Amino acid sequence: MPMLTEVAPPTTTSVMAAPSLACDLSWLLSVAARPSMQARYPQLAEMFDGREDLADRVRGFWGEGSEETCFTEMQILANHSGAMAETDADVLWQAIEAGVRTMPLDLEMPSERPEDRAVFLDRFRQLRESPDLLASYLDLLREVWAPVDDTWQQALPVMVEAGRHVVAQYERGRSLETLIPMGCDILRERMPDILSAVESGRRTLLFVPCLFFGSCMYLEFPGLVLIGTGVGQGDVEARARTESVARRLKAVADPTRLAILHSLATAPSTVGELAMLFRLAQPTVSMHVKVLREGGLVRSERRAGRLRLSADAGAVEALLGELRRAILQDDDASTTGSDRMPATVVESTRSAEPVTA
Repeated sequence: MPMLTEVAPPTTTSVMAAPSLACDLSWLLSVAARPSMQARYPQLAEMFDGREDLADRVRGFWGEGSEETCFTEMQILANHSGAMAETDADVLWQAIEAGVRTMPLDLEMPSERPEDRAVFLDRFRQLRESPDLLASYLDLLREVWAPVDDTWQQALPVMVEAGRHVVAQYERGRSLETLIPMGCDILRERMPDILSAVESGRRTLLFVPCLFFGSCMYLEFPGLVLIGTGVGQGDVEARARTESVARRLKAVADPTRLAILHSLATAPSTVGELAMLFRLAQPTVSMHVKVLREGGLVRSERRAGRLRLSADAGAVEALLGELRRAILQDDDASTTGSDRMPATVVESTRSAEPVTA
């Protein structure tokens, strides 16, 4: 199910945040379609190693010169079918297929130039008139997405957290001008109207934290303004580093367990001795010791037939060091996307395309 984070401040403004498979897919399609993008983002380009035919199919699907408009019509179809915030690939493909049949051909999109809207409308007509073309289109989207789906699904909590952070900042009074990256010329020109429409409640603003983005994407539909911002692989790696620390901190977050760990650092003891010392039932002590052992903070040694427990001083020191680095280290690796807005250096004035930093 799509995961939305919504804030309803005491005005009519509607500001939301949600991951979007369609938006992240749009970035991969752009990388596949443009050799220059592959050079700038080698980690993403790796997914096409040995599959150059796939990149060629993306590049040539809509004919020569289509790299500029890429596959923006896919996002338009996702929005039309109510699947912009969809996180399940199979559901998105079904929604796009259904959207082709009902997509209006009088498209209104303030974020797009008239000539680009004409291109998108022509693509909708082609997809509607040719079931074979539509089938090939969906197959191509599946093939591009399949290698990264597991990674993207695992990163969903990071993206949701980043979205919540943006919405919370707005709720605490941060202005939309400082929250919205100025990603392209059209967005800068449209910003006064967007702010007025969002703050009066005439339009919803949807922030989309994207895993594969460089910086910013802007799409504007009737009733909805979509701003895509990059979370990035660095945030996933940072989350992976801190998960181990958080798990061990949770082990000592209980006062009794922390006291037991302190006692074991002073003198090795058996479970029975700990039970007597803390006036607890042995099963209760065993449960606490199990959590500490799973956190790698307690070790055991059998002496004279009795299992004696002791605190692992090295593991405790390591935990303190990792906690210090996780919180105080001042570099990009330790700063998550939920704590910063990505840069908005723009390569192009295209609005619907991902913009690189």
